[in-house]
Amino acid sequence: MLTLDQMHEKCRQCGFDYARIDIERWNSSSSRRVMCPVCGWTCFEEYSWHDNSPSLNKRGESYGFGAYRLVPPGGYSGYNAFHAVPEPEVVNNVIELLTVKGWKGYLTLWDEKTKRPRLIAGSPLQRYEAALD
Repeated sequence: MLTLDQMHEKCRQCGFDYARIDIERWNSSSSRRVMCPVCGWTCFEEYSWHDNSPSLNKRGESYGFGAYRLVPPGGYSGYNAFHAVPEPEVVNNVIELLTVKGWKGYLTLWDEKTKRPRLIAGSPLQRYEAALD
């Protein structure tokens, strides 16, 4: 059974305490992805397993240029990150989904001048606000 502290770790870019950890396993391979839902920093690791012992095969770390969560009306979602500066049409499309099309979630972009993420649209807590309305 996982403990709560095994489900997150501190972001190495913006310092957010709760970067999310996702783990997958298939046969004798597994992967671990840590992604900051605030700035988009991501760490990815692939393992192979022999005799119940993991062996690290590949590790990569990506600088975050922002993050987003999109929840379609009546649907479920996940978090994702930008690992390059997003094109304006991508940003505008996400903003339109959040402000015009009725999707819930948020969009942040990394501000290189201040070295901090900026909330561009939506709210990380919007799903809770919607439940209270």
